Amino acid sequence: MAASLEKARAKYEAFQWGRKPRKVKRVGVSPRPRALAKLGTAEAIVYSTTKGKTGFAHYEHAFGEDGGKKPVLAVDPDTDRLHLVGGSYRVEKRGIVD
Repeated sequence: MAASLEKARAKYEAFQWGRKPRKVKRVGVSPRPRALAKLGTAEAIVYSTTKGKTGFAHYEHAFGEDGGKKPVLAVDPDTDRLHLVGGSYRVEKRGIVD
């Protein structure tokens, strides 16, 4: 498990442009959903964070903007948790790309 925590730390630091996490810890997650209800196509994601030394900012990523496939937005009917399913996006140091 220490290896997965280290991978999580490295992913955070890369995505946050070198910013160190205050804390890295194991967390419990919901079990894999047995069924999902499709709500629609995810067009974009918007989030707020502090990256590197740039300070707090809002970031918006439009899915499929470079010809990539857009993910589906779905909900787990048992937990009401949202899920992004499919799509051709990935998380890199520079951010979310597709």
